[in-house]
Amino acid sequence: MARALTIGLLLLVLGLAAYAAWTGWHAIAGAEIGFHGVVALLLGIFFTLGITGVLVWLMRFSQRRGFDDQ
Repeated sequence: MARALTIGLLLLVLGLAAYAAWTGWHAIAGAEIGFHGVVALLLGIFFTLGITGVLVWLMRFSQRRGFDDQ
C-alpha cells in the first residue's frame, strides 16, 4: 500500500512539473530555440541522467558491499 501511494505521489509531481513546463513554454509563444539551444538542452539532459545513474549505482554498490553497515 505504501509503495503504491509513493508511486502515485511521484507520478502526480511528475504530472505537475510537465504541466508547469507546458504552460510556461506556451506563455512565451514568440520565443524560439536555436540549434545551439537544442544542443545545450540535450547535453544537459544527458549529463543529468548520467550523473543520476552513476550516483544510484554507487549507492547500490555501497549497500551491497556493506560499506553502509555500522
